[in-house]
Amino acid sequence: MKALFLRWGHLLAILCIPLQGSIYVLLGSNTGSDVFYNYAWIDTQIPFIKEFIYPYVSWMPILYLGFLYLGLTNISLFWRMIITYNVGVIAANIVFAVFPTYVPRPESIGTGLSSALVQFIYTNDAPFNCFPSIHCLTSYLLFIIINRHLNFKPLARISWSVWLWLIIASTVFVKQHSLLDVAGGILFAEAAYWAVHVVAVRAGLASKKTKQTITATNSSSNRLV
Repeated sequence: MKALFLRWGHLLAILCIPLQGSIYVLLGSNTGSDVFYNYAWIDTQIPFIKEFIYPYVSWMPILYLGFLYLGLTNISLFWRMIITYNVGVIAANIVFAVFPTYVPRPESIGTGLSSALVQFIYTNDAPFNCFPSIHCLTSYLLFIIINRHLNFKPLARISWSVWLWLIIASTVFVKQHSLLDVAGGILFAEAAYWAVHVVAVRAGLASKKTKQTITATNSSSNRLV
């Protein structure tokens, strides 16, 4: 059991996803009356397309799958992704707390399975705290990792990238978010990625410099002996 934990215990870090989700729900359920209307004229021109609910609801399984894949194949990248995810989502939660936003939903969503799924989402996810979009933030983070760090074959890279962009697009077509929310999610993802990347690079250089200093000191000591 101990050996199993030492080998795979890092995967428990994936539990940060439901933890962050709980914070989001808590903030959404305690939104006061001072909520900003986050919808522009251009958003009203985007049609409601209920079929986009399928990529929308695929977001959570893909997020878990992405973290699990990294945890099983590349531990260092897994930890960087975990840290980046939490930096980005914590920043988003801070915005939710100080700048709660609201996006209107269509009055008629039709009938059928797609409509039922849309209604399920509407019922279980209040239309508050929309900027930035967590769907877009995390989907774009996965897009970054796939295209900047993973050595996927072209077909796999293109397929995953297209689906992640479909998830991002779905947020406006099912009227869960505005275009501003999408832009905010992408911006927060890039900011979190580069913040963690810069810190990781500097930490790596500092570690390398320390090792070089120790090696040089040991070499000098050996020559004296």
